[in-house]
Amino acid sequence: MAIIDYLDDVDPIQGSRRGVTFDVSQAGPIAKRKASPINPQSNPRNKVRSLLYATNAFYWALTAGQKTAWTNLADASGITGPWGMGGFQAGCAMFFKLQLNAQLAGDPLYANHPPHNPVIPPIWLTLTRINNTTIRTTFVPSANWNLKRIYLRQALPGPGVRRWGPSDGYIAQYSPLNPNSPFDFTTHFPHLAGWHGRYWTGTQRGCGCRSAEELWDI
Repeated sequence: MAIIDYLDDVDPIQGSRRGVTFDVSQAGPIAKRKASPINPQSNPRNKVRSLLYATNAFYWALTAGQKTAWTNLADASGITGPWGMGGFQAGCAMFFKLQLNAQLAGDPLYANHPPHNPVIPPIWLTLTRINNTTIRTTFVPSANWNLKRIYLRQALPGPGVRRWGPSDGYIAQYSPLNPNSPFDFTTHFPHLAGWHGRYWTGTQRGCGCRSAEELWDI
């Protein structure tokens, strides 16, 4: 960044010219290079882009009746669209929420909305660190277990205790449908000996509907 000292008979420059942005700061007129937007083409980012594209195309191909059914499910579930919008936007938000959950777990897109009933998780018994990349869970399966899978959400581990919330966590791994106990998850971040780790276990149906998550500090 450079501070500009204009002569009295020169009008200040505003805007961008050839990659340089002219502006005014507390120090006076300045010139700074215009930062180029970063758009990394990483595999995880490209995967999510592909899922969003496919989900959007699938939604617009639905019938009016199917879209209305998704809107009704959103209303019953308390889901709203961007900035709290209801109606059509809420139905679209509900569709994307469940369909992306399902696709990230390896399940296909589907047109008709699932039933509005809670996902019952298993009875979680233990969550144990086997080594720095393996977490083992034991559980008692719940009803209709053949239609469900489990997943592990992980916050960033560290030497101190951090009160991360679920939104701070990454889903490290989904199990296949109908998993057996015990089940070993591979972590997203290595968990070093002596470090604190915060995890959540959850249950998801093939439709993308999820249970409440169980919190573990180990």
